[in-house]
Amino acid sequence: MTSAKMQGLAAKMRGMDLCLLTTVSSHGRLASRPMSNNGEVEYDGTSYFFTWANSRMVRDIQANKHVQLGFRAEKGFLFVAVQGEARVLTDRRVMKDHWHEELRQWFGDGLETEGLVMLVVDAKRIQWWGEEDGTIEL
Repeated sequence: MTSAKMQGLAAKMRGMDLCLLTTVSSHGRLASRPMSNNGEVEYDGTSYFFTWANSRMVRDIQANKHVQLGFRAEKGFLFVAVQGEARVLTDRRVMKDHWHEELRQWFGDGLETEGLVMLVVDAKRIQWWGEEDGTIEL
C-alpha cells in the first residue's frame, strides 16, 4: 500500500525497531513478547520477524492468525498499534530477502539454522497516537 497516509506513517515509524507482538494463546488469553522489526525497513503494512518453529508464539499463530503489534518511539511521543493476520513461512528463498547478519546472535547458523521460521504480519488496521492521531483500514 502506498497511500499518502501510509507514507506519512512510515516516515514517523522509521527507526522503530522493537515492538510487542501479541498472540491469542491456546487458553484464549493474550500473550505478548518483544520482537525486533528491523527499524531500517520502510514500513508498508507488512512486518517480518524471525523465530523458532517450536515456539509457543508459532503454535499460537497456527491456531489463531490474529495478532497485534505495539510500537513506541524511543524519542518523542508516538505509539502505533497494528492489528493484523500472521502466517508462518519456511521458504528460505523468501526469508533471504529479509535476513540481516545481526540476527546471527540468535540464529547462529544464519538461514541454515535448524528450526528457523519467519513470521509475516499483514496489517488490517493501524492506529497511532502522537502529535496527531490516525487510523488506516487495510
